[in-house]
Amino acid sequence: MDVHDETTDDLIGEGTIIIDGRNERVSYWLTVSPEGDPVLAEGSISGSERLIRSLTNARNVKLALGDGPVVTLECEGGSGEEQWVKALTG
Repeated sequence: MDVHDETTDDLIGEGTIIIDGRNERVSYWLTVSPEGDPVLAEGSISGSERLIRSLTNARNVKLALGDGPVVTLECEGGSGEEQWVKALTG
């Protein structure tokens, strides 16, 4: 799936977050970036508070989109069960 060929500007769904080799289900809401490189999209993910807290110290965070590619996440901040993220190429 090429996220820039979508007819919508938002990617919303359920995916799998991969944190330092561990997998867990999350919900995501991302807005596709018009430039596309290196930031593909920006938005938020939501999951358990324990999961969101673990993102702070994680070195390698990826998100497997429900119907598409695996992207690298850069965590921007958040609180409770929500984390603001950037989805990056590579």
